[in-house]
Amino acid sequence: MAEAPDSIWMYTPSFPLAVLAAVLYGLVFAWIFYLTVIRYRAWYFLCVVIGAAIEVAGYALRCYSIKNPREIGPFASTLSLIVLAPVLVAAGNYLLIGRLIRAVLSSSTGHRVFGVHGRKITRIFVIFDIISFLVQASGSSVASSVEWVGTTADVGVNILIGGLALQAVAFSFFLAIFGRFHYLAKKGYLAQDAPAGWEGVVIAVYVSSLLILIRCIYRVAEFAEGVDGYSFRHEWLFWVFESLPMLIAIGIFCFFHPSACLGRDGGKSKILGKAGESIDSEEAATELRPSHGSSRIRRH
Repeated sequence: MAEAPDSIWMYTPSFPLAVLAAVLYGLVFAWIFYLTVIRYRAWYFLCVVIGAAIEVAGYALRCYSIKNPREIGPFASTLSLIVLAPVLVAAGNYLLIGRLIRAVLSSSTGHRVFGVHGRKITRIFVIFDIISFLVQASGSSVASSVEWVGTTADVGVNILIGGLALQAVAFSFFLAIFGRFHYLAKKGYLAQDAPAGWEGVVIAVYVSSLLILIRCIYRVAEFAEGVDGYSFRHEWLFWVFESLPMLIAIGIFCFFHPSACLGRDGGKSKILGKAGESIDSEEAATELRPSHGSSRIRRH
């Protein structure tokens, strides 16, 4: 659809859809906020709540921008917020994998997947997520500073593409590791005291992660095409590959909130001694016991 005269938009955006998205994201934000902050006080999952809040702000600004199509500021802001919000939702998935590994897998695995401890896996992916966020934020900032127009904007977009590509690559590796963890849990390495409902959280992480990955691939293709590409000039792609996937990626945790089975601390208390000290040394000793087959454990 062609854009209106003097409009900053590359097409004529739908105001009703923008309002609907703002309302739906607002409801999901209120729900996840209640579960995370009020009911469970699960501070480790707060990044998802913040990501949902940014999505709401982004769609609210989209509504304003549609009614004020000549103002570049709101357009640049809504684009930046909606692009950056998924990074925080991704962080929520990264924070869960380590907790699930330590809460669900038996001690015979050393709480390791592919030889790496669950806690380190979380740290590695969180670092990648921070780098991705900084790169995307830098690119968005550069492009927004010149109102997404001109040579400088092209530099910012290229930086943004790099951040999105990094996020897509990281999520691909994340899903491979998460799939291995799930395989171990289903093939006899499940802890006897694994929390009830853990499989629901696993499903939520799978769904959320896959949708974020699809969304990342779409964004890389969109920005790589440029403003003259098909993606930038057809609104339906935005709703199908950005808005709907992220709504589900966040909303699924309203039905399978991790603290419903892992507890307020996300299962952290399960791996702490009575004095609050880590039992990593005990896990390491377990790995070295011949009866458990240390060579087999190293292959997990």
